Amino acid sequence: MKYGLHDRPPFAITVVTALQWLIVTLSSSIVVPLMIGQVYGLNAAETSQFMQQTIFFVGLASLLQVWIGHRYPMMEAPAGLWWGIFIILAQIGISIGTQPRVIGQSFQLGLILAGAMFVIFGMVGWIGRIQKWFTPSITGIYMTLLSVSLSSNFIKGMLGLGYKQATLVQPAIAIMSVVIMALVILFLRMKAISSFAVLLGIIIGWISYAVLGWSEPIAPTTETIVWPTLFFWGPPHWDVGVIVTSLLTAFVLLTNLITSIEVVGRTVDEQATASTFNRGGIFNGISHILSGASGVVGMISLSLAAAVIKTTNMAARLPFMLAMIAMMLIGIFPGITHFLSSIPTPVAYAAMFVTYTQLLGFGLKDFARSKLEERDIIVIGSSLLIGIGVMFIPTEAWKHLNPMLSYLFGNGLLLGVLVALLMEHVILPERKRNKEQRSS
Repeated sequence: MKYGLHDRPPFAITVVTALQWLIVTLSSSIVVPLMIGQVYGLNAAETSQFMQQTIFFVGLASLLQVWIGHRYPMMEAPAGLWWGIFIILAQIGISIGTQPRVIGQSFQLGLILAGAMFVIFGMVGWIGRIQKWFTPSITGIYMTLLSVSLSSNFIKGMLGLGYKQATLVQPAIAIMSVVIMALVILFLRMKAISSFAVLLGIIIGWISYAVLGWSEPIAPTTETIVWPTLFFWGPPHWDVGVIVTSLLTAFVLLTNLITSIEVVGRTVDEQATASTFNRGGIFNGISHILSGASGVVGMISLSLAAAVIKTTNMAARLPFMLAMIAMMLIGIFPGITHFLSSIPTPVAYAAMFVTYTQLLGFGLKDFARSKLEERDIIVIGSSLLIGIGVMFIPTEAWKHLNPMLSYLFGNGLLLGVLVALLMEHVILPERKRNKEQRSS
């Protein structure tokens, strides 16, 4: 590690590293508002406002975490589970005649209550205890399923699917994606610039797209400053199904929070303690409350940060804090938001692909920490096959079920982790196996 948590890199390196954190965090945050805007029928102005809200509160929540929360350079960003359920329940709501905006109002209340649950769990010290449930097998299953679930989005993005509403593979974009990936790998092998490989890949790719005429024009704006507002979707609305689903989702997201903190702790060579987990839980609860109050998608600490740190050998807090302050500033200046949101999504996917491969690597390393005896193989194999298998089932196939059940059974990551927890601690607990071995 070139620079540890407590190090202060030279000014030039601090600025460039902060810019890289800024680009990575923006890349993790700007796609979700666009998807939500499309599903919920927002117009261009509303989608732009929703994106600004998201960018501002991602910066604020991440700054609070690195400053007084778990204190790791790890961005808070829209959780895959949250935006997945946002989309699924909106689609189900449309099919039964419920307006998507009403679903959004219900989610605001659900996120606030979920945040309160996180805060309570952290204050009474339960998150540090729950962490013991997440054995190497569980964290390995989670990281593997997470990387597999993201692989489809990455490959589609790198092939140009969805870019400028494309429904067919774009060969030229696919070739450019391979070139960008190759450049990032090449930069990673050059010690002098390895810490900025992702940033350089994005910049070169963005310039290439502009020269070739593939980039989209920057949307104009007449406003200089737009301040964040409360309750984007309108007054909070009580819906038992959405509230229960929100609380269940938040509880399962403890897996994400605990695993992310543990993985980043190992990456920066400063192992997380029970106090670290509890502080992280409290401030993740605060970020959920902020999400609900502002109307944006619920946030969670991204384990992607560990991959970025591992790739760049840069763990210093200062550049990360500067990047999050910049995120908040971007969130109130629509002109900057429009400029940065013009980064071609295939470029972002291609430049970050190598970084995302680290997620699968963390999962494989966790499996290596397990004994991998017959019992471990049954737990790991069953959970992975169920989780990955469910990912191939179309979302529409679950719509006839109760919304909460359709979300539970339709999300391979969520279902796979729940199956793993059940098998690891209830069906095949390790202490029971040891007792049988001793008696025999």
